[in-house]
Amino acid sequence: MIRHHKREQLWCFCGAILLATLLMTFGSMTSFLFPLHTGVDQNCFLSVAKAMLEGKVLYADIYEQKGPLLYALHLPAALFPQGRFFGVYLVQIACWVWILYEIYRIAKLYLSHKESLMTAAISALVIVTAFCYSRGDNAEEFCLPMVLSSLYDLLHTVQRQGDISAGRILKNGVLAGCVLWIKFTMLGFYIGWCLMIGFYRWKQRGFLSACSAALLVVGGMLLATLPWLIYFLVHDAVGEWMYVYFYSNIALYPRKITIGQRIADFFAKDILWNPVMMPVVLLGAVYHVKAKALAADFFSRWAVPVTLVFTYVFVFIGGVRYRYYLLILGAFVPFGVIAILRMTKPLRRKYGPDCFGTIAMVGGYIAALIGAGNCLYFIGKPYSYYPQVQFAQVMESTPNATLLNYGFLDGGYYLMSGSPLPESDFFCKLNIPREALPFMYEEQERLITERATDYVVIRWEFDERMEEKYSFDGLYENYRLLATAAEPHDEYCYALWEKKEQTYRSRQVK
Repeated sequence: MIRHHKREQLWCFCGAILLATLLMTFGSMTSFLFPLHTGVDQNCFLSVAKAMLEGKVLYADIYEQKGPLLYALHLPAALFPQGRFFGVYLVQIACWVWILYEIYRIAKLYLSHKESLMTAAISALVIVTAFCYSRGDNAEEFCLPMVLSSLYDLLHTVQRQGDISAGRILKNGVLAGCVLWIKFTMLGFYIGWCLMIGFYRWKQRGFLSACSAALLVVGGMLLATLPWLIYFLVHDAVGEWMYVYFYSNIALYPRKITIGQRIADFFAKDILWNPVMMPVVLLGAVYHVKAKALAADFFSRWAVPVTLVFTYVFVFIGGVRYRYYLLILGAFVPFGVIAILRMTKPLRRKYGPDCFGTIAMVGGYIAALIGAGNCLYFIGKPYSYYPQVQFAQVMESTPNATLLNYGFLDGGYYLMSGSPLPESDFFCKLNIPREALPFMYEEQERLITERATDYVVIRWEFDERMEEKYSFDGLYENYRLLATAAEPHDEYCYALWEKKEQTYRSRQVK
């Protein structure tokens, strides 16, 4: 019996690796199917990781606003050849094996073994093909397995109405600390988690038991913080760490948005842009409250909706909204899938698929992954399609060429050309207005005025004019337009400028 169980576990593990590889191959632009990732954040992550490997100190020598753990996860990937995201692809596969495992464990609380496997596969498909997945390699993606693991511990505890051990609470504190040092806005989930566990323990064992649980969570977060505290103390950069990661994220972004606009965004963006994922998430939360056969007591009924609400509110409370922010709600997709499988159980028993039906379902799964995925447009595009590749080929004529990514987030031009980051904190422009962080704009303009780099690359949208967006006279005085290119899918135009000291070779890149 034990041997059979171990064999079953091995098959499940191998299946998880195979499915994770399939999901990342067609669902993420870090895959070997693509020469680069077109996302700006993703290029920032890898550029920063490469700079850290070269000895630059995070936040002190290079200004980027995500948490240090996120860049650390990209350090192994930064060892791979320039421009390639294959190392990130491998890290993502490992992350998704963990995600699939945690979804399976959650589903096993409510469903049979086979149905739990189905839940993991379907949930993963819904998440990866959602608009908010944004072609992969997002901070939210790396937080999903941690949130799912904590959800399992919470539900396992309240479902069986037992106690949660001190070690398990400490473990969840460590997971909360990891989320803190990836992207702190997602800590809303752990506030909801702590409230549920705290009140549950208070009811079961008294107030002091709830207090001890809180201390254990804080202790776990401190353990997760310790490596970063040592890193920044050694490099005398604790002040920069606090300023860039916390203050600039909290205080420097514009947040002029009304309650009405936030409600409108919920329906117009969150649901309409994610027409499969969001209804599945909402269905799961409602079903969990209503289905007494699924969750009998107060804590087991409300664990899912309470943590869901806290997660959502704390992600969007600041008023800033980007498409990938919603991805963290993917942790609640399994509950909607569980609800669907439970509600359709009589039909599935009556019309269960035969061998050919199973094959058709697998084929349909792969077709849905590719056809509904965010990467479909880029599959099969020639290497020369990408402006980053075109400009890198132009820059090859200059030995050891240097580059400035001016006026927008890292577009992947450093990685594709192999150019080092400029000697400045600001290798690209973050989404912070000039009045909030004037030094960032002044520093990039200084590099242009001093002609500190051989090339400058800029970006503007299809409905914008280059001269209107880039009005800084120094660009036109010190550099000349060398090449232009466009990327139709994301509707951006790019221009490569050359330092005027060099030989003029103006040409249009097709």
